[in-house]
This record gives sequence, structure tokens and C-alpha cells, in this order.
Amino acid sequence: MLRFVFFIGVGILTGGVIATIVGPPGAAAWAFPVGLVAAVLSGVLVLVGRSLRGLSMPSNEQVQTALSAGRVGLARVDELTQTGTQINEQPVCDIDLTVRPVRGGVYRTRVRRIVQLTQIPRFQPGTRHVVAILAEGEPDVALTDEDATAEIWADTEFPPAAIAGEMRLGSAGTGGLPGARRPLIGTGKKSRPIRITVFVLAALLAGAAVVFPYRAGLAETLTAIPDGRLHADLREAPALDRAFTALATEIGHDRVVSVTVSEDLVTVNAPLTPESLNVDRWTYRKGSVAHGGPGAPQPDTLSEQFALTEIDAGAILREIERAAGEVGVKNLDGVMYNADRALAQTEEDPWNTERSGPVSVSFVINDGYRSASFRVAADGSGLERTD
Repeated sequence: MLRFVFFIGVGILTGGVIATIVGPPGAAAWAFPVGLVAAVLSGVLVLVGRSLRGLSMPSNEQVQTALSAGRVGLARVDELTQTGTQINEQPVCDIDLTVRPVRGGVYRTRVRRIVQLTQIPRFQPGTRHVVAILAEGEPDVALTDEDATAEIWADTEFPPAAIAGEMRLGSAGTGGLPGARRPLIGTGKKSRPIRITVFVLAALLAGAAVVFPYRAGLAETLTAIPDGRLHADLREAPALDRAFTALATEIGHDRVVSVTVSEDLVTVNAPLTPESLNVDRWTYRKGSVAHGGPGAPQPDTLSEQFALTEIDAGAILREIERAAGEVGVKNLDGVMYNADRALAQTEEDPWNTERSGPVSVSFVINDGYRSASFRVAADGSGLERTD
């Protein structure tokens, strides 16, 4: 179970990293503390559990049941080894035993238990102890406080450990005890492929759950990777079309009074309804739409509105590239453009300040050495320099 939690924590952390890359600022910020705590705590407990694996902790009831059933024997300590783990400053030790049961043949086994420092002399090699055999036919034993010098054991002999047979490790030697509840998935080598599959699936599902809200941004990243980028350039037609579609879906219509497009951000001021003069600010970044509240400036008339579909992203980008070539700028990083309706000024009415003219797109080419301002129609026609 702890390993399962560990892999879930790793999956959450991995999903958080991916969400940070493909999502907007602050995406899945919760995943880092949650995943880190889950992975670290469970990982530490797994390591502790591994160090205590095989620790013999039979209950008094199990020991008494074995003694009452006559499952008893005498054991000789062959070797005492400290595992390096301590509990309450007392060492956990492996005690290699040669066991001669009252019924059955001699065999060798190992008991892992906490040995208090004051009791270490009691378990030195060669010492003898009465043991309870916890399950019929199994090598698991529990050291008891019965008197090993009693007359019943006086004539008991043991063969040298080297010829007493191979070490037999029962359920207690592999992390359990007879009668204990078994895990749903085995802990042996045969079950390892199943365990690995379950753990990997748990990590993948946890990571997918974190990334799922940012799937649109992930799709954009996957599309941009072949071009050597981690994110789509929103000035390009396919990416901007997706952004406009997402914005129109969240807003409820495609009417706007202004649009600003940069490499990684699209900002629009859109009316609450097509019949409203009240506009709100909406942004699109890395596949996510955010509502920013009232926009500025607020329009004076409904004639300032236009449809997002009126903007020809491909044609505008071509004109930006042409303008950059005229200025002598090769790098378009940081170039952004703004679209809104032009003033309805005519030769007959040159002082008209109503924004009901055609949709106009303005942008600035600037590389730090040279700067130039341009304007072009929403369909990419009529490029002119305005500075």
C-alpha cells in the first residue's frame, strides 16, 4: 500500500511538472506540495518497512497455541548479526538458528527480532533456546523464555550448522507470519510484473488526472514540439483559430471590441452580450481561458464591435514578416498586434471620433536598434507605415 501511495505521489509530481510547462501560470500549483508530501513520506516509510522486513513479532496467542499443540523444539544460535536498524535505540538483529523440533527433522532458519543491548550475551552463538514452531510444516519459530536446560532437553544434540541443511525462511522471514492477512498482490518474484504494472498505472493515472484540466495546452505543446518549440505561436493561424474558438465558447459569442495577439497570449475585450455596451476582459494562454472582469476602455457605441472571424491571422502574420523585412529585422520575438475598429473619419467629416470604421490592425517592429509602426486591415490588405 505504501508503494502504491509512493507511485501516486510521483505521478502527481510528474503531472504537476507537465502542467507547469503546458498550462497557464499557476497551473496545478497544488500538485507539488501534495505529490512531494505523498512521495517523501511513503518513500521513507517504505525504506523503514524494508529495513524491518521479516521482523518476527508473533502474538502471545500464536506462541501459546503452538506450545499447546506440541509444536515445540530446541534451537541453537549459530550466528547473531545486527542489521544496522535500531528501534528505540535497540538493535534489530538476525539470529541464525539450527532447530530440532520434538517432531520432525533438524533444519536451519532465521529469526529477525529486536534484541536489547543487555540481552545480546543471551543470544551468542552456541546458546540454546526453546522455540515455538508457529505453523505445522513451516520453519517459522518464536524464541520463548522456557528453560532450555530442563531435563527434557538434556540429551538433545545438534549437527554442525554446515551440514544441517539449507536455510529455510518461512513467512516470518519474508515479512509475514502464519495466519496473517496476505496482500492482494503477492510480494514474491512471481508477482513482480503485476506489481510493477499496477504501480506504473497508478502513477500514470495520477499524472493524467493532474494534467487533464490542461489538455488543450498539452495538445498545443505536442503540436509545437516538431517545430522546436514547447508552445504554439498564437500569431499563427491554426493556433489563433483555436484560441478564438475557445474564447468564443467561454464568452458565449464571438463579438469583441478589441483584440491583442502576442506569441503566447491573446487578450480580448468582449461585451457581456452582443447588445451590451459593458465589456469584460478575457485572456487565452496555453489552452486556458481566464475571465479578468471589466475591461478598459468601455465602448461608446455598439458599432465598435466586430467578429473574431474577421481577423485573418495568416494574412496578418505574412504582412508582419514583410514589414520586418522592410525595416531589416529578422527576429519577430516579442512582436504583437492589436485589432480594433478605426475612426469613422471621412473627408466630409474629418472630426468624427466614432469607432465604426473598418477593423484595423496595428503593430510595432522593434529589435532594440530600429523601430517602426505599421497598420494593416484585418484581412491583411493595405499595409502602411504610420510613424
